[in-house]
Amino acid sequence: MADYTAPFHAPKFTDEEFEAMKEEYVKKHGYTVTLPGWKDIIHITSFKPLNDYETKLWKARRYDMFTPERRAEIQAEKKRKKEKFLAMLGDPSPEIARNAAAVLTAIDDVQDAVSTLACVGMIAAAVIGGPVAAAVLGPLGLILGASTLLNIINPMSHFNKLIKKKKTGRQWKKHAEKFTDKNPFSQKAKLKVVNKLKKFKPTLGNLLEALQVTENIYGIGISLGPIMGFAQGAISGAIRQASGQKVRWKADYPTRYKRESIASNALRAVAVLNGVQWHSDVNDETLAILAGHLALQQLFIPFQEWNPLDHFEDLESYVVECPQATDILTREILEEEGIDPDSAAVWPQNGQRWISLGELQEATADQATANLRHYAEKNPHSETTWMTAAAADDTALNFLSMMEGEENVVIDYLPTERIIIIILDNNWVYPDDITIWQIRKFEDWCYVHEYMNTYPSGKDIFNYAQQFCGFTWYKSPDAIR
Repeated sequence: MADYTAPFHAPKFTDEEFEAMKEEYVKKHGYTVTLPGWKDIIHITSFKPLNDYETKLWKARRYDMFTPERRAEIQAEKKRKKEKFLAMLGDPSPEIARNAAAVLTAIDDVQDAVSTLACVGMIAAAVIGGPVAAAVLGPLGLILGASTLLNIINPMSHFNKLIKKKKTGRQWKKHAEKFTDKNPFSQKAKLKVVNKLKKFKPTLGNLLEALQVTENIYGIGISLGPIMGFAQGAISGAIRQASGQKVRWKADYPTRYKRESIASNALRAVAVLNGVQWHSDVNDETLAILAGHLALQQLFIPFQEWNPLDHFEDLESYVVECPQATDILTREILEEEGIDPDSAAVWPQNGQRWISLGELQEATADQATANLRHYAEKNPHSETTWMTAAAADDTALNFLSMMEGEENVVIDYLPTERIIIIILDNNWVYPDDITIWQIRKFEDWCYVHEYMNTYPSGKDIFNYAQQFCGFTWYKSPDAIR
């Protein structure tokens, strides 16, 4: 097991410094997320959002104040958004149709978050490249399950032949870990000690004291997003007491910076989007995952300085509002459809404008995990998917770190990956006369450990191969010591 260190904490900036950095970023990259070493560019939007002055003019219907080109851009963007909204209303899934206003508003918020926070955040890119990328992003796809991991040591597998290139033992172990340690489907993590989360929900704290796959931890983190943005949400009135009254502060709270408010709104929006089963535009799904990733980075330090779990009892009963439409074009679209933009959005999780933090957590965690897996399975051969899954993995670990401290986070591998690491660490390879039957028998034994969630020792691995599979592990002569 290895202790965890959060990869990136967004430093503090004044609003003025932040706006200058954002302006410089947009000049260089436009409204995109670009990553050094990656071919893919994630387009947040091709549309330049209306600034405050333009919004005021558009709301007053002073269209004559816009250049013909800019007016045409705005009208085209409104048309695109309206087509998306009408498609949601006609979606065969009742939950999508019923929550179209909330989903459209949430998409606005995650776009705003990523375009705003990308200038000071850091996407956790797992750059793999070379033949490994060809294998993982080619026919094998993203999700490295037990069978794929076992192919690492199988000399008869195409995967082994493609990426090994005569590396053995510990050298190959390091090479293998390079593309598995950012895969949310190949790791587990836990908290050594849980103190603060148990104040919110004791059963949740107990759960996270046992090893969980990081995709499940990701779902829990997304479901608790409004708690991590509690201070900013409470100040704006988006989080209230169970009675509906505004939060009464018992202690000073952090200075409220614009970017932290955007991050708080983003976490609410991501929770909305994970209240439904995903089958939407892949770009929207990518942005939802990245928005959560960047938002946690922005809120990490403020959350350490002021954690609501230290200041409020019965936090589970506090209620949080579903984000309402603020984008002028979205509001116009809703009004044209006879929908009140000030109250149209409701939580998919309960069909209401407000939901308790406890109910939101329970109704969102499993769906967020399922949505992440669906995203990876639907788009398994894309560099963007690999990078986004790596960001989700860091989101999960960053969530644990935010809640209970980096020193309390412990990481381990799934059983099959642990078996492979032991084999590689001992410089073992299959003997030259190994048969397919012997390999399959050994792999079946590994699958049993995967199913039972048990971890055999090196001695167990060696003895099972010798006594039940009829072969002895061979010590590679060219192993790197």
